[in-house]
Amino acid sequence: MISRRSILKRGAVASLGATTSLSTANAQTAAGQVTTGTQLLQGGSHPKFVQPLPNPNAPLNAFAATTPGGSSYTLLLREFVSQIGLVSPAGNKLSTVLWGYGTPTQSPTSPGRSFSVRSGSKITVSYVNQLGAGPRQLGYRLPLDTTLMWANPGNLGGLAPVPLVAHRHGGDQPTITDGLPDAWTTADRNLDGQPDYAGRLWSTPYTYQHQQEAGHLWYHDHALGVTRLNVFMGLAGHYFIRDANEDWLLQRNRLPASPYEVPLVIQDRMFDSTGRLFYPSTDPLNPSAPRTTHLPEFFGDFILVNGVPWPQHAVEPRAYRLRVLNGSDSRFYDLQFRRADGNTLAFHQVGTELGLMNAPVPLTHLVLAPGERADLVVSFRGLAGQRITLVNTAPTPFPFGAPVDPASAGQIMAFPVSLALDTQRPHTTLPASLRPVLGPLPALVTAGVPVRKLLLVEGVDPYNRLQTLLGTVNPAAGNPTSPAHGTFFYSDPVTERMALGSTELWEFHNTTVDAHPIHLHQTAFRVLNRQAFDGVVVPKPMGAGGSTVGGWLTGVTTLGPARPAEPNEAGRKDTVVAYPGEITRILVRFDRPGEYVWHCHILSHEDHEMMRRFVVA
Repeated sequence: MISRRSILKRGAVASLGATTSLSTANAQTAAGQVTTGTQLLQGGSHPKFVQPLPNPNAPLNAFAATTPGGSSYTLLLREFVSQIGLVSPAGNKLSTVLWGYGTPTQSPTSPGRSFSVRSGSKITVSYVNQLGAGPRQLGYRLPLDTTLMWANPGNLGGLAPVPLVAHRHGGDQPTITDGLPDAWTTADRNLDGQPDYAGRLWSTPYTYQHQQEAGHLWYHDHALGVTRLNVFMGLAGHYFIRDANEDWLLQRNRLPASPYEVPLVIQDRMFDSTGRLFYPSTDPLNPSAPRTTHLPEFFGDFILVNGVPWPQHAVEPRAYRLRVLNGSDSRFYDLQFRRADGNTLAFHQVGTELGLMNAPVPLTHLVLAPGERADLVVSFRGLAGQRITLVNTAPTPFPFGAPVDPASAGQIMAFPVSLALDTQRPHTTLPASLRPVLGPLPALVTAGVPVRKLLLVEGVDPYNRLQTLLGTVNPAAGNPTSPAHGTFFYSDPVTERMALGSTELWEFHNTTVDAHPIHLHQTAFRVLNRQAFDGVVVPKPMGAGGSTVGGWLTGVTTLGPARPAEPNEAGRKDTVVAYPGEITRILVRFDRPGEYVWHCHILSHEDHEMMRRFVVA
């Protein structure tokens, strides 16, 4: 049931076996697409732990309001060139073309600058796509597969114009400000004050009312069918909400305060020998694939933290609060803090994506899926003069794939404990309770809660490519096939319709061989448990002439007792890992009316139809 079809067992790396010398004349087309003969930088041999880590919490990395001290922001989405710390094998500095968020008074950056707002406050944000504004036409710098269902502005079917939309991931917000896949817009090339093309849900400006507790949100592009490319180019950043409960802990040294709070966004990338971003787009093992083709996953051999390859961050011998975000396309991380002697440094997790947990959870390693965030406290006390390395041991795909290369993606960043201790600042003592003002999280009550059975299946698209799909499981006895169940495309009629104010228990039945991070927009849910299961996947013809093969799940039987959620999943979340061969259960309440989406946060899966709409009414 959970064995991936061997003929389709190909990730992005599989197509990169042999490379030829780079030729400036033919390495890049006029539209910016990298061709298959590109010579790549090698992550395994690239210098590491040289560049300093940019701190997204630094004042210079905060967005400037339209008026000083105001609550309105205009973010300009632009292209720029930056030296992020890449060097050639000869040691020459290389430049990289990126897309980023700037303001009328601030140049664009990647990752974008940080928002830090108070719970209960309100701000407005206008996102202005300036990729190709005015007479200069600007198209995609990465290979664009137009066989996917994508925004396709003006139905032109080409590399330009570029559709963009910013989604505030983890936000409690109405449909018109959610940044949904169909809310994209292109640049105003004719300078009439309006975007030339826009999706059906486009609106501006976005008003964010922060009616939620302190947490680690983030914002990133979410345009239909091209999210992976737009985020790869640099369109993502941190978004923090602060509240009185967090203030109480900081003021009493129960959590590390600035400058000892450091956000980390971890992303994997590939680069060609000139420093240009490289995104694989050919599959010689599949003769049916288009020349420029989507691939099931992307795994890069360069690790960027806050936009810098393998940085270092000098620390004092004290506790630090690390706000970690997995912003990668497909890569899971299994993170450990490793001492020079090879021993592992234990640490604590104090919060999940959307707030603090009831109490700190001790850990020796942390699995973090794409889209997930973790609020960590790591103590370097007593380690003066040592260097702690953050390493990754997660296979690709996770959890049964190839071992990670310890010389490249197996390393993340370094923390040299080289700064003198500031004795004017007291040490942090973690509290027994992390919610002294808010009170403990509500107890989980499932009695009488309706159950919704959902489905994850690996199918095949018309080009014989692996296609992961979402759908529903028939709750009737034996789970028989029916037109109303099984896998569906993103554009198919909505099957998840909930009443406003209702609470449901969602069960994700993962029939695939890989783990999938499932993200629900707008909601804050709680993870209940996971349970092994068996069943039969029956092929389901889909699309024109049945050219896509999805599936129905029938004959579901559970195997053994349910396994409780992990201790570090005890907080409010918006993304949960659905492991292969298991039913993952979450308890979710729907408090806002409107249209939203749920999807796999492996961006390559999301862009290939592993996304469904839901409606609350």
